[in-house]
Amino acid sequence: MRVRRFVLLGNLLLAAVLMLAVWVLLVWVASRPALNVLVDLTPQRVNSVDPVTEDLLRELRAKKTAVEFHLFAPDLRGQAQTLAQQQMLDIRVRVIDLTRILLRRYERLGGEIVTVHDYDFYGDSAATREAAQAFDYKGAEDAVLVVAVRPEGRERRYRKLSMLSDLATVDLPGLRGGTAPGSNQAPVMKDYGGELAISSSLKSLLVQGVPVVYFVVGYSQFVDLDGTRGTDYGQFRNTLRQAGFDVRDLRLHDAGSVPPDASLVVVLEPYTEFVDRDADALYAYVKRGGRLFVDYVWSPTEGWNPTGGRLGELLGYKVSERLLCHLMPVAGRAGGRYIDGKGVEKLQLVASSLHPLTRRFVEGGRPLEVAAARAVAEREGAPIGMRREPFLLTGDRAWLAAAGPEGPDFRAPGAGLQQYTVGLAIEVDSDNAPGGKDAPAPGRVVLIGGMFCNNAGMPFFGDLALNVCNWMVERNVLLDIRGSRYESRVLDVQPAQMGRVWWLLEVWVPGVFVVLGILVIRSRRGS
Repeated sequence: MRVRRFVLLGNLLLAAVLMLAVWVLLVWVASRPALNVLVDLTPQRVNSVDPVTEDLLRELRAKKTAVEFHLFAPDLRGQAQTLAQQQMLDIRVRVIDLTRILLRRYERLGGEIVTVHDYDFYGDSAATREAAQAFDYKGAEDAVLVVAVRPEGRERRYRKLSMLSDLATVDLPGLRGGTAPGSNQAPVMKDYGGELAISSSLKSLLVQGVPVVYFVVGYSQFVDLDGTRGTDYGQFRNTLRQAGFDVRDLRLHDAGSVPPDASLVVVLEPYTEFVDRDADALYAYVKRGGRLFVDYVWSPTEGWNPTGGRLGELLGYKVSERLLCHLMPVAGRAGGRYIDGKGVEKLQLVASSLHPLTRRFVEGGRPLEVAAARAVAEREGAPIGMRREPFLLTGDRAWLAAAGPEGPDFRAPGAGLQQYTVGLAIEVDSDNAPGGKDAPAPGRVVLIGGMFCNNAGMPFFGDLALNVCNWMVERNVLLDIRGSRYESRVLDVQPAQMGRVWWLLEVWVPGVFVVLGILVIRSRRGS
């Protein structure tokens, strides 16, 4: 009897130990960042981040890079005097709340490498004062997020982000032209871009050095590289400066060669062929490990569509002189119906899922488009010692438009539709002996036929232009710097729609349940 009692107690003790072990194992598994899974059911997915951010934090964990977030958000005392002031205070509170939620997501994904410091200005004034001195925070800056990284064995680097300026897009009607002074129009938060700003800051803090990018002038006489019109490129150059590039101009005619400090050379919309001397200078620069980006754009002016010239012969490429078009599918029609006309000159491209320039676009399902496109192809008899890889292509219903009496003929030909290359990457072996330890890296050339990174295209496809520049100078950590962003969405419901919703929720749905209940009761009484 006593033995049986000990056996029962032993079984009970063993079961308790096993249950405790299972519980500890579950807690340990749940605490592993790599095994965490978060199902986001919030209306605006405020707890979700882009895969770019997840990959970044995974890499930082592997490299044991410490990440710190220091949140300075003092409580504002007093009461607003106007509707606009109250709305601005509400926006401030909303941005701070969204940032706190987002930082918890970073902390969850980063695990032990990520720490978040949310300072209490009144409850712990000593810690707040010490952090403010360390990061040069001043009360006049209001709500600020400090992003800091400390790579293993290196010193800490940080960047300050204003919550209302850098993390959110706030429309201030009082600052727009045409608004009367003293107007009481309330500000509106158009967008919250916290993830974009934070992940971009993390990536930029991991990169040291300032690459020098030269824009060749003299071949694009009618393009203003610093202008503000839609066809100019001022926004592209400003974006490069903000990304840490040193942007300069280069006149090959005067310099005779590419400066030795050049990290990248960019040529936008050349209207004429490179003269032999300049082509030789660019080729010599690429052969010694240089990086060259040329964007060819079709022009309706005869003679303004160079095909590559001597530079194309040296690098083994050619560009179509005619406009590249593609049939567009008719919206809402089945059976493979397509439409032609002027709309065919705007190309929706097929991107390579393998090339680092476009891989993230494919994974995220983001479209890529170019206008005034031209086909880029490998030239017959191209020199050896180079590797050419297409990364942007059209669909299989593209063609080169024939010239018409009033411009290109946008009608699709009856036959001859095919796929063309719009983006081509070329890797050029150095003149030095291959395999040598001191041999420079191979040169890189990126050729794109089409308009996409001017001021009009930068808000939509500027990511691709920035990816090209970062990849060319081997700042791979900055590739895919822009993930999908949180956007504030407002559901605009008209009074008639509200009335129908009221009838549905208040009358029809309860009425259906009442009728079903009566039918069930009667059926039971009848049985």
